[in-house]
Amino acid sequence: MKLFYLIVAFQMVLLHAQSKLDSLNHLMQEYEDKITVTTIELDSLQKELIKLQAKYAEERFLLMEKSVVKRINRAAFAGMWIDEPLKGKRKDIPQGKEISLYPYYISDFIRISYNDTIGYMSSAFYDQVGLPPYFQEARKNAIIREKTRLNLENENDRFKRREKEIIHESTYLAKSIEDYTYAQKKKEYRKRILLDKWGEDLGHKIHNGIIEIGFTDMMVEEALGRPDAVNQTEYSFFIREQWVYNKGKYQYIYLEDGVVISIQTKG
Repeated sequence: MKLFYLIVAFQMVLLHAQSKLDSLNHLMQEYEDKITVTTIELDSLQKELIKLQAKYAEERFLLMEKSVVKRINRAAFAGMWIDEPLKGKRKDIPQGKEISLYPYYISDFIRISYNDTIGYMSSAFYDQVGLPPYFQEARKNAIIREKTRLNLENENDRFKRREKEIIHESTYLAKSIEDYTYAQKKKEYRKRILLDKWGEDLGHKIHNGIIEIGFTDMMVEEALGRPDAVNQTEYSFFIREQWVYNKGKYQYIYLEDGVVISIQTKG
């Protein structure tokens, strides 16, 4: 009987697992169908976009063809830049040759056509008198666009420079704070050591760079640092030293057998 119940329970588990698998398989099929439909729609939209781009290019070309002005080149050294003004290849245009002018400018360069080649000619090489009003409007707008672009670039450069300066200042400030904190900690640590070593009264004096008669050579060195020069004289029963300091208020410190016996300050 127990075996029967185990078999039934096992079959129920299998049925539940199979049901989950069937559900997941159905869901996968559903998403695959959605992906297929979306891909077809995307292909269709891309085709429509290509058609619209082609139509736009055609309409723009027709508009430019309608607004084109034919002129005879009168300038002796005229030429046009291919693709972009003042960059790339330049093609000379002989005097007396016909050119087509379009109302499209980049800065002060007008778009032209010569011998089935499109390029840009400086306004210095063609006569602007008699051109339709929309040519002047296009030129004015192009110059405004160029000035705006240059201003934006200058602003961007200024902000970039300022950003670098701020980063540099922040780094310098952080380093200064770090150095100051380290110096403060070092100073506090030194003070604590001196107080532990020499006691409250002497420790404070040494920490503040104050010396007195009776101090040992070690106490003087800890208070004032190493002397700039040491003059030593040996006697029968003791050694006398003169410690010379070029900085600070003390000038000469006299010691006998390592103990201060006389102090001479500056001024």
